[in-house]
Parts: sequence; structure tokens; C-alpha cells
Amino acid sequence: MRYCKAFSILWILLLLFLKTNGQSSFYDESKIQEIKIIFPFTNWDYRMDTAKAGKEDYILATSCTINGQVFDSVGVKYKGNSSYRATNAKNPLHIELDWVKGNQDYKGFSDIKLGNGFSDPSSIREVLSYKILRHYMHAPQSNFARIFINGAYYGLMTSSEHIGKKFVGEHFYSNDNTLVKCNPAVAGPGGSNSSLEYTGADSTTYLTRYEIKSETGWQDLIDLCNTLQNNSSAISQKLDVDRALWMLAYNIALINLDSYQGAFAQNYYLYKDNEGLFNSIVWDLNMSFGGFKSLGTGGPGGGQLTVAQMQTLSPTTQSTNAARPLVNKLLAVPRNKKIYIAHMKTIINEFFANGAYMPMAQSLQAIIDSSVNVDPNDFYTYAQFQSSLTTNIGSAQNQSPGIQPLMAARVTYLNSTPEFQAVAPVISTPVVFPALPIINETTHITAQVGGATAVILGYRNEASSHFIKMDMLDDGLHQDGAAGDGVYGASFIPQTGLLQYYVYSENANAGIFSPVRAEHEFYSKVVRIPTVEPGQVVINEFLAINQTGVIDEQGANEDWIELYNTTDSTQKLFGLFASDDKSLLTKWGFPDNTNLAPHGYLTIWADNDTSSQSLHANFKISGSGETLYISNSEGLIIDSVKFGQQTADISFGRCGNGIGPFVQNAFPTFGTENICLIPVSGLKQKQEEVLVFPMPSSGIVTVQYSPGLQSVAIYSILGKKVFEEAIPNLVRTNLDITGIRSGQYLMVVNGNLRRKITFE
Repeated sequence: MRYCKAFSILWILLLLFLKTNGQSSFYDESKIQEIKIIFPFTNWDYRMDTAKAGKEDYILATSCTINGQVFDSVGVKYKGNSSYRATNAKNPLHIELDWVKGNQDYKGFSDIKLGNGFSDPSSIREVLSYKILRHYMHAPQSNFARIFINGAYYGLMTSSEHIGKKFVGEHFYSNDNTLVKCNPAVAGPGGSNSSLEYTGADSTTYLTRYEIKSETGWQDLIDLCNTLQNNSSAISQKLDVDRALWMLAYNIALINLDSYQGAFAQNYYLYKDNEGLFNSIVWDLNMSFGGFKSLGTGGPGGGQLTVAQMQTLSPTTQSTNAARPLVNKLLAVPRNKKIYIAHMKTIINEFFANGAYMPMAQSLQAIIDSSVNVDPNDFYTYAQFQSSLTTNIGSAQNQSPGIQPLMAARVTYLNSTPEFQAVAPVISTPVVFPALPIINETTHITAQVGGATAVILGYRNEASSHFIKMDMLDDGLHQDGAAGDGVYGASFIPQTGLLQYYVYSENANAGIFSPVRAEHEFYSKVVRIPTVEPGQVVINEFLAINQTGVIDEQGANEDWIELYNTTDSTQKLFGLFASDDKSLLTKWGFPDNTNLAPHGYLTIWADNDTSSQSLHANFKISGSGETLYISNSEGLIIDSVKFGQQTADISFGRCGNGIGPFVQNAFPTFGTENICLIPVSGLKQKQEEVLVFPMPSSGIVTVQYSPGLQSVAIYSILGKKVFEEAIPNLVRTNLDITGIRSGQYLMVVNGNLRRKITFE
């Protein structure tokens, strides 16, 4: 569906990118959050352990205070598998602010997941790992929180964003499709795993391996497993393969083995988007950088890895293990394997070969240093925390690797492997012709590529879509110069106002992307959509405070903006934008197929109703005054109107229609020709104080105003005065309006009080 989002998507995406890749205030890495939980009993730990051992239900906390904001009656429970123990002094927590009282949230977040630092003497593994991962995949935000329970300091914990409707809605443009948590009900020796192996058509065989977090989804999951294992050549119809390869490459690069490639094949989510593809989402990184050491039977020796074994873990680990079909089947395809290695190289080169991760890690430790020092329930000593980045901590049998020695040796090893030494093609920055593409007209993308046997263009016209792949050719027919000159080109026709693209190239040995973080990052171009010129479509009238006027299709009195076509031709409005913010002219885009007839009118509801699929803008009009804009995709302002304080039920419209200056209209003309009504500047609405009855009336009408009546005047809709009478300061008087024609009128009392009336 090419809704308005399709055209304004570049700008919207920019804002979304900043929102999701920058830190919201609750997940600001530079600030430690403060969370205080109050239980109405002292044996809360026993109750939480009991609940965890049972159905893992929440127990009721009297309150939860987050950075000073108090939430009443919240749910709290212990969470986790290997990180939870009934004997632990500090266990992972899950706080649900809206467990009892719906709609309770802190800065948009109602589920708060807190890790206890189990198996991490550095205390920063999870936050650092997510920080790196967000450069390559949609991943949770994460930071730190000081936790107090019943007034006592419980300790420092990591706080990581919950994977639920909010998360998938922000990243995958929907939130009501199948969402699968891939964590076995019982992990560990003798337990199950979430390996995506096909165990048959009976959903009961999957119940202990996965948890469906959406209303339905078992059949979707079974179809995915069946396709992966038994028809893997069609897996791209069920799975976002590139996103899965990023996840797998990341796990092995960072020795994140409490993951799909580890012993329990767990700690990830799958979300099925609107195009029917499952998207991989990494979860639970508290044991990355070698905190979890087992590959299961697929690892060296089949048991716990030593630090040396982790440093030299093969980049293709688990690729021959049939019990890990996501690795086994995907990497069996030569192109997928080259993409996988290219992704792993990118991660290693951007953060580890250059040492960039160490200042990040040191900065995070500096933020939490004092909180760790006084943590009464930490699993490690403060001295171990201080040395954990550069020193292995613990016994040889259960050693937590120092992050720096682990990754320094890992970089050296990986760079020595045949996979990393294979020479990839060289891609110059792709070029788009024309430089400003035009919708529905042929566009070319070219790139100089050396040492390639294949060059692929990935492009899309909507951010919610997956990339379309097509071969780029060096044949002289795609704006690529002469055939065989090393310049490759591809041609296509953009369908919307957005173009996002990347180039992938490979030879017999290796592959490479431009940009290297594709498909997560990509190049972008605005596609020009020829639109109306200034003066052809104008803001004709608007109403900022609609209390008693026209109603929308939901029966609500909402703000509205009326446009007028001043020309003799139909004007296509797709490609135009409405806004009340000059710094964001593309705030709301007109839907596709929105047309304005010659000398016709079109009204937009300015009600911030983003759920509506019709002409409902995502902003309201300020009754205290602002500026409204209509602009096109190139940032050209087609029309604007600046206004001050508005009055209820009095519109602001052009006089004359379509061309004149804006004046106040006591009788708004929604969707019709503006009529220059009587000046209403300075008049006040007194509906509740000026009484007129009976209404409607056709004879004698009574007017009552308690402070006293001095004069009454009545004006027609055309502004003509049809009645006037002076009154000697009476509270009530009767007026004979027998000679006034039926219709709507404006009554003005004492020269400055207005009241709409109807005569029959």
C-alpha cells in the first residue's frame, strides 16, 4: 500500500533512525537510572523465588519509583535461566509497570528488564555488546540502573529494552504479526533448544523450545522450520536472510555463545513482518565476550571452551552441524557464506582491529565505577571489576576472559584465516543518474568495481519493504559507459518518493558491500515527484478551535484545514506535505491518489489521529497561534499562513475566496466557497452566558444576559445587519424577529458578545 508514508518516508525514516539509534532518556548510556521498589512485606525474596519456581508469575509491589516518578501497584518477578539462582543475593528482575494499572509507563516503556551481571566481572558486557550490535541490526537499547528494594541498595544492574509490540512496531512497521521468543523452557544438559530444527507438523513438539509472544504463530514457526530444513533453497521467502547472517556473524565474532550457535541455540527472537519474512532479533548479551563457553557437541572437545579455544574459534563454527540448520543450511550456499564473512569482517574491522571497543568499554566502566564499588550483592570484587577488561578473572575451569586479551588475540587469529585473507572486489561509491531521480522515470545506478565476477544492486522504494535484488551489468546499456570497462550499471523505475540502495559484489573467494553495513545501512536518495507550483493550491480556510462545528467520520469536533485549487486543472496532491513546523515541512504527506478538482476544495482533519487512513494529519492546530505550511518534496513552500490567538468556532479564511487576505469568519464555510462575513475581531463567544430562546425561532425571541443588555444586533451570513435595537440595561428582553428570513445568523450583544442563532 502506497500510503502517505511512502512519499515522506525519507524524512520520517531520518527521525526514526535518530530516535531508535540515539538513546531515549530512559536508555541514555551516560546516566545511571534509579529504580526504587517497595513491597508490602519483608519476605519478598522468598515470594519471588516461590513464584519463579511455580508459574513465574509476578508478585505485587506497592510502588516502583523511577528517577523520582512514582508508579502505584506494579508487577515484579525474577527472570533468567543460568543467571537466576534461588541462592543468589542479586537476581535478574522483570518489572511490569502496567501489570495492575493499564497504560502506566515511564517515557513510553512499561516493561523493564534488569540483568544481574552474572558471569561478567566487567559489568559492561551487555551494554557494550548492544552498543556495537546496533550498528548492524535492530537491537535493544541498554544502559545501567541502581536498584533499591524496600529502601536498601540491591545493586547495580543492566537495563535492556524489552522485545515486544513497542520494539517491533518501531523497527518493523507493524506489531501484530507472529513474534517468537526462541528460548527453551528448560535449557541445559538434558533440556531442549531453539535450533529451528523441524520436528514435524505437530505444534506440541515445539512447545518446550519456543514461546509465542503474539496471539497466534505456531504454524508460521513450523513453516519456517520445515522450509529451512527441507526446502532451504526457498528460505528467502520465509526469512530475512541478511539479518540472520548479521546475527550469526556477530555471535561468532564476539564469542557470544549463549546464542543460536551455542549449546542451547537460544536468546533470540523472530518477528514476521508484513511482507511475510521472519526477522532475527538478538537478545540477552550479558554473557558475550566469552562469558558463556559451551558449543555443545559441536564444539572443540564437545565441552567448555578454554580462553585459548575461544580466541581461535573458527569463523565458520557450527556450519557443518546439522543440528544448527540456520548456520548449516545458510552457509552451505556459497554467496551466503561470503556475505556472512563480509559481515564478520566489518564488525571486526570497525570495532576490534582498530581497538575502538576499548575506549567505549573504559568509558562505560567509568560511569558505573562508584556504583559497583558499593554494590553489596555483586558477584565479583571491586578489584576484579577494575582489572576485568585486561585480565582473565576466575579459575581455569570457569574463567571469565578479559575482554581486551580475548579480542586482541581473536583479531590476530581471524585475520590469519583463509576466509579473512580472501581478497574481495573493490567497489567505488555508487552513482545515481539522474542525480535527482524522478518518480516513474527510468533511473540508473552505476559503480566502478574491480575484481568481481558478480555485482548485485539492492534497492527499495519503501522503508518497510525488503530490498529488491538485481544484477548490475557491464554491457554498455545501463548508463555504465563502454562494455567491459569495469563500470557496472542497473536500471529501474522508482515508484515512490524514496530510494534506498546498496551494492554487493563478489568473486570466487569473497564478497563485499557498499556501504559495508548493508543491508542495515544503505545509501538514500529523494525521488522527485512533480507537484503543484505556488499559487496553484492554497490554504483557503482553517479552524483551530472546533467546539460546535462540523464533525469528522468518528463524530468528533476536530481542527481542520481547507485547501483550494485556484486553477482550471485537477491537481495531484501526492508529493505535497502539510506541517505546522518549518523545521519539519514533511510532517504529514498526502496519500497517493489524492486529487483536487479544478476550483475545488479539500479539507484535512488536523487531529493527530495517526490511526486513520484518510485525510487525518499527524498534528493539531495551536489555538494560541502558529504557522501552517504546504510544501513539496523539494522543500519548496507552496503556501503558508501565520496567525495569532484563535477564537472557538470562528475560522480564519481568505476574503475573497482563494486569493484574498485572511480574515475571521463567524460562519466557517467547511469545504465550500468562503464568504466575507462581518468582522468578528474583538468579539467574544458567550454561548453559556447569552441565552436566546426558543431556538430555532420564527417570531418573538427572548434574549437574556445577567450583567445587563445595552444593545442587540443581528447579522446575516453575508455580513448584512438585519436587526438592531438599543436596550435600557435589562437582564431580559423580547425581540420581534418576524420579518427576518429563515437561516443562520450572528447575534452581537452589547457590541462584543457573539451568539449564533437560527431562525425558521
